[in-house]
Amino acid sequence: MRVMGFPGLYVQGRGVISQLGKWVSRFGTRPFVVSDSRVWSLYSERITKSLPSHTYSEFGGELCPEEIELQRARSLEAKCDVVIGLGGGKVQDTAKAVKLHTHVPVVIVPTVASNDAATSRLIITYTKEGEFLGPLFLPTNPEAVIVDTEVIRTAPIRFLKAGVADALATYYEAEECRKSGALNFFGGRPTATALELARLCREVVLSTAPKALEAIQQGLDCDEIEQLIEAVVLLSGLGFEGCGVAAAHAVSQGFTLIPQLRGNLHGEEVAAGLIVQLLLEQRGKDELQQIVSFYKTLGLPLSVKDLGLHNPTEEQLNLIASFACRENSRLYNMSFPIHIQDVVRALKAGMELSS
Repeated sequence: MRVMGFPGLYVQGRGVISQLGKWVSRFGTRPFVVSDSRVWSLYSERITKSLPSHTYSEFGGELCPEEIELQRARSLEAKCDVVIGLGGGKVQDTAKAVKLHTHVPVVIVPTVASNDAATSRLIITYTKEGEFLGPLFLPTNPEAVIVDTEVIRTAPIRFLKAGVADALATYYEAEECRKSGALNFFGGRPTATALELARLCREVVLSTAPKALEAIQQGLDCDEIEQLIEAVVLLSGLGFEGCGVAAAHAVSQGFTLIPQLRGNLHGEEVAAGLIVQLLLEQRGKDELQQIVSFYKTLGLPLSVKDLGLHNPTEEQLNLIASFACRENSRLYNMSFPIHIQDVVRALKAGMELSS
């Protein structure tokens, strides 16, 4: 069985956040907007003008069970008939969690492109302290994803760089899932479409990211910016969910157990996780060097050292590796056996690349 999912509607362009009411009205008339206070202060005027009848609810900062319950209760009190997630990945997933518990449509409006969460039905939860807890799943993908590329490009460049790393991992993890016969996030095999989107995602990221990121930093326009944002949000989102993930994400989740590594963006964690995966695969020297050079051009983290753990102990490396190799880990979507010490060795080899 081959399965793939899609959001009901995808809209991308400059200034589309000012037309939010037009798209949301397809799904409801009493929107409940989840966002953090900083993002809301930036965009509330435009949102309010487009959505004169809405309820705003401030996100508490961590996507934990307590936050989900709080937002669920607030949405029921507001008698909303559609929920909007305005912000980064955790805000987006919080809005999805409200949908999961209230069964109202959800519209995702990313204000950063630091990961590929927007289009998926996946909800990643954490403890209040920020440790990885586990996934929840919507029955279907979001009803709509509205991507204002002017909003994305005005965010700190670090966010889009992190999204680039998350998107780059999509292809390499998809290939391992294809070779191993692993199931995707729908419990089926990847479709040819999903695999092709993952391949295209890698191609677009590698060919457009340097020029697009430089143009953004210089305040210039170019077609590569739109192409890159589409790759990070849409191609990567459809690719990872339709193909599956593997060692890059499994290792990145282990990073959350180390206090010194908390505070990094998801895409930054996946960046270092991808290097571990490529080392585990024993990729050819030329291909590995291509990715390392790409990372260094963009300033992406190659290892735990770049993420903030400059002198890790054996105990810390073993903790990361043990979590990555836990029972039912996505690590076992890889096409060959991997053990804890294999991951430890790859973590150490990644640190040498950071030198």
